Amino acid sequence: MQTPIRTRPYRELLTPSLHRRFTKAAGVSLLLCYLEAIVIGDKSSLLWSWFPFGKAGIRTLLLFLCPLLVFVLRVALLHFGSRATESPFRTFGKYLRGTDVFEVLFCYVATAWLYTQFYIWSVPAGANLEWVSQGRSWERQRLNERPIYLRSFYIGLGLLQSALHLYFDYDKIQRLTGQTPSSSSSETRTTGAFNAVEQFKVRLPQIVQEIGIICLSLSIFGPIIYAFTVRKLAWQTSLFCARLLRYDIPYLAELSFLPPYHITVILRSLVSGFLLLLLWRISNLAFDIYVAQEPLKRGQPISQDSRDPNGSLINGLQSKKSLVKSFAFWELAQISRNFPARRVLIFKDIDRLGGPTWSQISTECLKAIQTVNSRISEYGQPSSQQQAMSQPQNVQSLPRIGPPLREEPVFMNPPPPSTRREMVENKVGTFAKSIGNNPVSNYGSPITPRTQQYLEAARNKLLTADQQQAISPAHVQSQFNVYLTRFLKSWLGQPFRQTFARRIQSIIFGHPFSELGLIVDAVDSLTNLAAASVKEDDYGKVAKDVPLIIRTFIITYQTVERFAASLPVHWTDVGFEEEQRRSSEDVLGLLSALRNGLRGLVGAFEGFAKEVGVEARDLRVAKAIAGVED
Repeated sequence: MQTPIRTRPYRELLTPSLHRRFTKAAGVSLLLCYLEAIVIGDKSSLLWSWFPFGKAGIRTLLLFLCPLLVFVLRVALLHFGSRATESPFRTFGKYLRGTDVFEVLFCYVATAWLYTQFYIWSVPAGANLEWVSQGRSWERQRLNERPIYLRSFYIGLGLLQSALHLYFDYDKIQRLTGQTPSSSSSETRTTGAFNAVEQFKVRLPQIVQEIGIICLSLSIFGPIIYAFTVRKLAWQTSLFCARLLRYDIPYLAELSFLPPYHITVILRSLVSGFLLLLLWRISNLAFDIYVAQEPLKRGQPISQDSRDPNGSLINGLQSKKSLVKSFAFWELAQISRNFPARRVLIFKDIDRLGGPTWSQISTECLKAIQTVNSRISEYGQPSSQQQAMSQPQNVQSLPRIGPPLREEPVFMNPPPPSTRREMVENKVGTFAKSIGNNPVSNYGSPITPRTQQYLEAARNKLLTADQQQAISPAHVQSQFNVYLTRFLKSWLGQPFRQTFARRIQSIIFGHPFSELGLIVDAVDSLTNLAAASVKEDDYGKVAKDVPLIIRTFIITYQTVERFAASLPVHWTDVGFEEEQRRSSEDVLGLLSALRNGLRGLVGAFEGFAKEVGVEARDLRVAKAIAGVED
């Protein structure tokens, strides 16, 4: 009896591929660390200043801890798709509720502090960056403020880089949807390496320019910020740490009147800050370039290493992990476009647990596309929690502790009270009814009609008609709306605007991150596999699903178009124009993918649409959407 083949989970195939990309990015950072170790090191010896098996090598390994922490952070927060929130303020609130902000801050502040220690240890002794100044033989040791300023400067750079990391969403995988590799493996490897080198060449000058502007600005304004904000706190903290290190410094050592703004300190902060920012930015750039490459290994899909490639790919498509699922759909799009042998293997694999490979793949792709329709249909409807709260609940009553209600007719005059308790209840009830039935009595509203007339006369005598109009509720509300609109149009109100593009993106493509890339990959995969099945599907399994695919594409296209045309504009979107309904980049990308998919399906099956079960109405609508003439 033949032993069944174990299907390796797609995650086990993806993880080594990501490790290889991580290694390539780490190699770039390690090379940069070596160059920076030469720059900041002592150059008294021409050989040992660059020899890798000396102090330069030790400094390189120590500096490499900084990009290594950045890589760990990037792996932990890695995701596909842009952040799907209605406004930047909501994005900020979402980050505050999670741990991402604290992880980013800890990473960059920790690397900045490590870099400070390595830099102070690497510079020559003549730089005067020791913890304490020895002074003359009869003087006590004094805390040196120069390294204190450098540490504060580097920590400020860490806070700035953390803000840039969060604002520009460094953790997003930037990739071109529909990017095609070359067909042969050798061409693919050459093209991939060429693309990586080209991207470094294109983006490196821009990064150097941005870093130069930041460092020059901080070198000018940093001493001012240091003197008026953190100087005293940094001095007290350093003094406490110095005494823990057994330095003979007085407890009450005070700051000097002038900060340590020697020209050498300013130049060192400028150069070393530039090197630190360059290390951060190049490490992030290398990670972006290598991780965002196609899911290929030696020019073949990464699932090709499995003994059951189709099973591993299906496992990835059905994964609950967003990252694994996105890579699986990306690989499927590559297979459907550039690997005929794998397409044939998909069409021929019909004896599989759970159904033929094509059926399982098409089901997952259609499910991904239909999520767009389900999100649109669910928009505006109460959530399941709200529905559960609105439904009446059977509450078990408490045990009865009083006499039962009286069952005699309530409209008949009650019998006169006979006991003292009943007499008190009767008087209290009569008093309460009199207040409720006569609201302008002495026990009701304090403003009687006569008082109201006096107030009206006083208002007319003291205030003019224009003044009364100015303090009216309607006028106050209109003035408040004017000021609020001005605030929202300014740069201060921009984080609070819920623009049309952000709202429709968060509704259609899900949250917390947009699934546009996954959906477009699903559309492309179904289109290419169905079109290729005309010549490659010997069993005809694909043809029977073509009507469903065309109908799904049509319904999704029409649903998205109608929703974009009817979605109400939020009141904070003060700069909205009607043309924005048809210019949302993500919506246009989805509609373009569906239009191209219908064009490909019509071109492949128009000659025998009736034989495969495509209705004449669906074919006519598909042609109209795709722009195909009869």
